[in-house]
Amino acid sequence: MRIAKLGFMPLLLITIIMFFIVNESVWAEPPGESDKQKEDQEKRTKVVFLIIVDGLQDKVLNQSLAPNIKGLGSSGLKAEQVIPVFPGGSSSNIMSILTGVTPMQHQFTASSKDISIPTILKLMENKGIKTSLFDGTEKLTSAKEGVNHVCKGPFNGKDSLVVENVVNELEDSNTYFNVVILPQLKDVIEKHGVDSAEYRKQITNTDNQVGRLLHYLHQKGAYDESMVILTGTSKAPPLVMKGPELKVGTTLPPVSLTDIAPTICYLTGLKMKQAEGMVLYNAIKPKADRSETYLLAQRVDELSRAHAKDVEGMHRLEKEKMEVKQLQEKVTEEKQMIQQKISVRDDKIAVLSTKIAFMKMLGIALLIIFGFGYIIEYKILRKKFLMF
Repeated sequence: MRIAKLGFMPLLLITIIMFFIVNESVWAEPPGESDKQKEDQEKRTKVVFLIIVDGLQDKVLNQSLAPNIKGLGSSGLKAEQVIPVFPGGSSSNIMSILTGVTPMQHQFTASSKDISIPTILKLMENKGIKTSLFDGTEKLTSAKEGVNHVCKGPFNGKDSLVVENVVNELEDSNTYFNVVILPQLKDVIEKHGVDSAEYRKQITNTDNQVGRLLHYLHQKGAYDESMVILTGTSKAPPLVMKGPELKVGTTLPPVSLTDIAPTICYLTGLKMKQAEGMVLYNAIKPKADRSETYLLAQRVDELSRAHAKDVEGMHRLEKEKMEVKQLQEKVTEEKQMIQQKISVRDDKIAVLSTKIAFMKMLGIALLIIFGFGYIIEYKILRKKFLMF
């Protein structure tokens, strides 16, 4: 009893000291900072804009005046290199962006009316997510199927008309996923070439139209909750991405155009089972239900599987290469045998030709001899019987 009484005061003193030590870090932290960080990590994407600039190339973009496109990369992230698909072509590349597969799989052309691979637009619509398509090329007939809002244009190949329709038609819309295809740069490439001053000037004009779209999002108060992804179609296009669920200030290692759709689907809670591209887990901001370790593990897993698939493909190609080589050797042997047979035949023909020529000459010689003999005999008989 006495021990308990003696220990009460020191115990109370120790409790008070521990309280101040534990809460010291909390008091030292600026008010609301941890809450803000948590809010940023948990912030969801409310609208997605996929902007495809037909003909935009990364190298010339970096040499041109394009503050809006470059600003997207600065406020979000960009890719070091983007690998297009093969075989190329604007329509093929655009469809690969929307399906996550190569042209060998989607087999889409500008004139085709059907496609067996569902686009990201169709996948979202099947899940009740509203989408829109503003196709400035006016060639993606198959991609329009099932889309909630398809702008009919006409766009007359002008980026300004595409963006104007976006601003006007989406003003009161609540579509989640919006695909905007700007066509004008492609026409400039075909007329003047990628190294021309006209091409760089048009990049600036296209950048202004991208700026109009970003300004529209700012006016609606939706910019901070918007995911904006911008890429191109030909040779080495850029890829810049910005969104509440994406990292900031990151440069991604080389990616493929087919990686875009699977990444958007993952962030939307969908899966592209047919996709050949991979989810860009290294571009995604970690949060409570997906830690940095988990995202990196997923990325490593997909890269490992892709590497294994590539190795299998290399082995298959090596095997086919060996089979082709063996076939070539067999064809070469057969060719040599045929050539030998032809040589033997030619030799026989030559011998026969010589014999025939000799026979002809002999025949002619005999005819001449018989002719002379006949003439001589005629003269002898004439002289003998006619006496003159």
